[in-house]
Amino acid sequence: MNAKSNAAEAVRAQVGHQPKSSSPVDRYSFMTGSQHVAGLIQGDSAASLRQLPSDIFNVAVTSPPYYWVRDYGYEGQLGHEESVEAYIEKLMGVFDEVKRTLHPEGMFFLNIGDTYYSGNGQPHGSDPKCSSRNFLRIKVRPVDVSGWDIPKKSMIGIPWKVAFAMQERGWTLRSSIIWNRCNAFVEPTARDRPHRQYEFVFMFTKSRFYSFDRSMLVEEDVWNIPIERNRRAKHNAAFPSELVRRCIEVGSPVGGHVLDPFVGSGTTIFTALAHDRNVVGIDMSADYVDYIQSALEADGHQATSWPYLQKRLKQPSAVWSSWVGNKENFRKPGKAKVK
Repeated sequence: MNAKSNAAEAVRAQVGHQPKSSSPVDRYSFMTGSQHVAGLIQGDSAASLRQLPSDIFNVAVTSPPYYWVRDYGYEGQLGHEESVEAYIEKLMGVFDEVKRTLHPEGMFFLNIGDTYYSGNGQPHGSDPKCSSRNFLRIKVRPVDVSGWDIPKKSMIGIPWKVAFAMQERGWTLRSSIIWNRCNAFVEPTARDRPHRQYEFVFMFTKSRFYSFDRSMLVEEDVWNIPIERNRRAKHNAAFPSELVRRCIEVGSPVGGHVLDPFVGSGTTIFTALAHDRNVVGIDMSADYVDYIQSALEADGHQATSWPYLQKRLKQPSAVWSSWVGNKENFRKPGKAKVK
């Protein structure tokens, strides 16, 4: 039996009896056959996060809606603010709650892309590869209106604006990982610049002292990971399970706790469960939440109560103290290993 199997066995031994579900209709909780729990909330991310306890998640990983790139088909969606400043402020309201719910030694991986300032009015034509981008042909976005203080055709620089705003709120930015999307879409309208091949995955920590399993790194700060297409959930912008797996495994032990405040079609939930973690995901889209709930039920996971899920989240992983990534197990260069 390998170390991962031993860790999973320790987690199962830690678990007691769980009651059946009595959750409100906008919250769903499940127990897997391997005794891990998954929570799913439909609603505004910041408000939903306030339902969760403080200092519990080992790692958060998410990719929020980008600024005026897609329309997910519901009112009040993040990404459709009138200004970049309003968009960033809305994100900060969510990420403040992420920080509160993170373990004191927790980490946050944020995948976020940029947007171009057009200033040339409403675009024409259609995008046959992504229906969620065709909305920009029927409504004028703020980025299409002239009068900004940057030249037309400019990248706005949103990822770094967000990163700097988070630093101002006390986050420690430890790495700006490049996600090289090996099979990224061709951009047929981009005739006078390189096509966009990469996006940022920022690695933030709640404090400068944190837990991190470096032995699980596959690559350093350039991650070569193809895009995955999720046709079943009609989500062309989902990040790949391999990206999520890397973040989860460097940031949490087996039996640890994972959070995604913009869970979309559920990649983080399914990946966390597949790698023996507990997980909570939040999304405003009823369609995505319904899809995830149906998939969890189809996989044979059993409904449990929300209070039981919260009780489990308040318990650290059974292997937390022995996990190689636990900062208490770190060894400074030149210092002998404690036997």
